[in-house]
Amino acid sequence: MATETRSGGFFPALLSMDRPLFLLLSGQLISQTGENLYRVALLWFVSLSSRHVTDMVIVGVLQTLPPLLFGGPGGVWLDRHDKKRIMIGVDLLRALGVLLIPLLAALHLLTHTLLFVLVFIISALSGLFGPALSSVLPLIVPREKLLRGNALLQTTGQAGLLAGPVIAGILAVVWSASGEMILTGFTFFLSAVFLIFIRISHEAPSPSEEIASRPGMLAEIGEGVRFVLSPPRPLLPAFLFMTLFGLVTGPLNIMLLVLSRHVLSRGAEGFGNLTGAFGAGMLASTLLLTFYTPKNVIRFVVGGFALAGLLSFGVGETRSYSLDLALFFFWGAAVNVVSPLSQTMIQHLTPRRLLARVLTVMSVGFLLGILLGILLFPPLSSTLGTRSVFVLMGTLLLTPLLAIATGNIVKGVRRLLLPFDATPENERSSS
Repeated sequence: MATETRSGGFFPALLSMDRPLFLLLSGQLISQTGENLYRVALLWFVSLSSRHVTDMVIVGVLQTLPPLLFGGPGGVWLDRHDKKRIMIGVDLLRALGVLLIPLLAALHLLTHTLLFVLVFIISALSGLFGPALSSVLPLIVPREKLLRGNALLQTTGQAGLLAGPVIAGILAVVWSASGEMILTGFTFFLSAVFLIFIRISHEAPSPSEEIASRPGMLAEIGEGVRFVLSPPRPLLPAFLFMTLFGLVTGPLNIMLLVLSRHVLSRGAEGFGNLTGAFGAGMLASTLLLTFYTPKNVIRFVVGGFALAGLLSFGVGETRSYSLDLALFFFWGAAVNVVSPLSQTMIQHLTPRRLLARVLTVMSVGFLLGILLGILLFPPLSSTLGTRSVFVLMGTLLLTPLLAIATGNIVKGVRRLLLPFDATPENERSSS
């Protein structure tokens, strides 16, 4: 993706939107605010009822596991059916599921087991929504404006990531975790209302053609996997980047909660501020990509990861709350460049009939990273210390740069040794 580097500004990009994109972004701003409010509220809900980090890890795993289990069939289903209707249904069901949590708690019927079941169901529904959303975007945005569209979509997501924890921190003081859940349920309902009014034009085969052309569920899942992982593997860098992105950002809410409560002694307010700082940084990077297109996407992402790694080392060494906030802001900005750039790369290189399946394959890599991060980093914080775990995360973020540097060194050594290999080609082949 070597294109022009500048394409206007953020506000001209907003003004140039047509009605479907405006409705999509408006609905997602509300939905993402609610989803991030739900994540923070859920962790706080569990932390108030249990002092064991293990329970928070279980919640994190339950939020990650369903998309891994159902991602493949879900991608095939999305490629076969109307994505808009699926998204509306998912939002309404998520609203119902989230509202059940405070209702059952008020009736004293909510056990940990029942809470875990509801978290699993809500996560399974959310696993369908993400690939459907990314598959819909090329249907309402011209191909040449996909990066801007993805950046705007990510901007609404990061705005929600910023607003959700801040709202959660305020509500934790003036209301309760149950109140946060009620507000979350209404945000999902409002998102569904916005989706209802979006008109999406797309070509669909007739039912007879569609049935005749289906090779079967497993074969269709395999087609998406092969497109990503089999030669020539045009999307393998994006797959690896998203996996690493999930590995370091997936457990971050848990790590920030532990950092706020047990290291900084800042409680819910500190947790909200730390997650808000990280979200503000992510928002800043997506705003940048609404008007700036990197000439070399791979180098840009690798540089972002390397900078985030160095900032993570800073988190491991500092003892200042104010400095922590600044470091997490810039860390969020540096690491988040991977998301809109990878999404655009996928949409450009993937045939439309495979898009949802390929997106679910990419999601599996991302979610595997999240699952591994949740299982690895929070338990290590109990033995190594919270700040030492951030140093470990920083080391992992430097691995893409180290891999590229090592590859360049190997190539340089081969070029240096080439003149000393004087054996003629015909002698080597005959021997």
